[in-house]
Amino acid sequence: MIHIESSINVPQIIGYKVKGTKRDQVLHEMADYLADRGMVKATYGDSVIARENTFATGICTEPNAVAIPHCERDGVLKTAILVGQAPEEGVTFERIDVDNEYVQAKAIFMLAVDTNQGQLEVISKLMEVIQNQQVVQGIIDAKECDDIKNIVERAFCS
Repeated sequence: MIHIESSINVPQIIGYKVKGTKRDQVLHEMADYLADRGMVKATYGDSVIARENTFATGICTEPNAVAIPHCERDGVLKTAILVGQAPEEGVTFERIDVDNEYVQAKAIFMLAVDTNQGQLEVISKLMEVIQNQQVVQGIIDAKECDDIKNIVERAFCS
């Protein structure tokens, strides 16, 4: 993790272009990507889906919605945030704040944080980051995965 002056340790941030279009397919795709890199256990995708079914993570940020899927730390081997650029139509997630209402998430932040305290800190900072629509739009418009990574890293450090 990178230490910065703003008192939060920035987890490893990885840019990713999502291929799937259905929520569970995308969550498995992203979790498998992290598992293949030794960041999470192979069961992480199932755990994220189970948590998502109980605690939705779609956030209605205007004009582009986002989602922050994650689960408990026991599936995490190394802390990271996989920032997924969704396909143009977005990926349907239930809203975090309204039952049975949905958003088309254009950016998906899959968290893999290995401590409870760290997860609270990362989610708190991420909530600030996603309120900046220039950051979200930058993720949506990014041509390369490294561009996504750099946009989010800069936002975490500001």
